[in-house]
Amino acid sequence: MALLRLMTTINPSTGASVVGGSAFYVYNTDNINWLTLASKTGAAGSSFFDYVLPNGGTGKAGVKASVTTIAASAGAITVPST
Repeated sequence: MALLRLMTTINPSTGASVVGGSAFYVYNTDNINWLTLASKTGAAGSSFFDYVLPNGGTGKAGVKASVTTIAASAGAITVPST
């Protein structure tokens, strides 16, 4: 488990935009659905992903970080293709 402190634009708990435009939110990497991690269309350095909430539900998070930055911060290793 790693914790990522990301500038969040869509709060996964509510699915609503963050008041004021953005705020820091701490994500547990064990609760990120990595298969849903994708770049936000038309927004450089913005991504979204599904996130498992403490109550067991799932929310959609929107953050101000690129897919590459999120994956690297979580310790993902790029395996070269052969």
